[in-house]
Amino acid sequence: MLKRYLLAGLLALAGCATRPPSRVAVAAGYCDPPLPYRYNPSFAPRADFEAALTPALLARYPRRTLLTANAVGILPALQTLLGLQAAARQQPSPATELAVLRQRQLLAAQIALVSSTVASLAAELDCEGERADQVAGYLKNQDDRRTQRLNVLSITVGAASGIGTTVIGNQGGQYAFGIGGGLLAAGLGLLTLRQNGHTAEFTHRRNLLADVWAEKPASEVFPPSVWYLLTNPAFSNSGQTSIAHNTRQRWQHYGQLAKPNSKEGKELSALLFGPGGQYSADQLTVRASMLNELQSAVRLLNQELQGLLLVLNEE
Repeated sequence: MLKRYLLAGLLALAGCATRPPSRVAVAAGYCDPPLPYRYNPSFAPRADFEAALTPALLARYPRRTLLTANAVGILPALQTLLGLQAAARQQPSPATELAVLRQRQLLAAQIALVSSTVASLAAELDCEGERADQVAGYLKNQDDRRTQRLNVLSITVGAASGIGTTVIGNQGGQYAFGIGGGLLAAGLGLLTLRQNGHTAEFTHRRNLLADVWAEKPASEVFPPSVWYLLTNPAFSNSGQTSIAHNTRQRWQHYGQLAKPNSKEGKELSALLFGPGGQYSADQLTVRASMLNELQSAVRLLNQELQGLLLVLNEE
């Protein structure tokens, strides 16, 4: 009778420790822009950059400055400024000086808008990264607590089986209880190494990672000016491959997606670059790392805008 009670108690403890991990749902969308932004198509970067260059522009501005001006969408406005400045030199008057001032204000306003766009996008990436980090930390805490319970119960079962062998009178019962308790303790120990862990329903219909991974020629989620800066090779330090391409390469090189063509890599890619799904703590940590790296790349675009402003302010 005592043997039955002891075995029943051990099995009940094991059942409590090995119940399936819970799943949680995470609110989505609070990092998304509150309203859809509409960008003036007249300030869109020109695909025919070379054709847009004039002898006057090339004589006045460095080529890198003109490339950044095209990203901001002010090449035609910059050409207009040169014409107004020439007219003001030929016929100085309050009217011509005012026309130059107004044109310079238009240029400054557009550059400020693109700088604000870069900051807004970086903030969204930062928010998404923090969201993934927060949920990853929560799941990791839940996994650690479950592992701790399994370890404590494994020790308890081992101790209980040792005590049981001393209080059970017949030798057969001692062997059965000792072996059963030992196997149960070993099983609990193995579960700490091979548990599936907790997961979270983590969705992201607006996925800023997807277009960078696919290296799309045009993006529906990135503003046109930012996407031009990210995908034109001229804006990277090497000048050979784009910032978006280099970011993707780092994702692969540093282990986030080292083997994208493997079965596990394809499954992770579908999760990361699709609308989302059930994430583990490790997968959310990977997503947060990728978002943070892309955020850094976007923030650095302000260096190009600063260079453009410095050249324009020299006039």
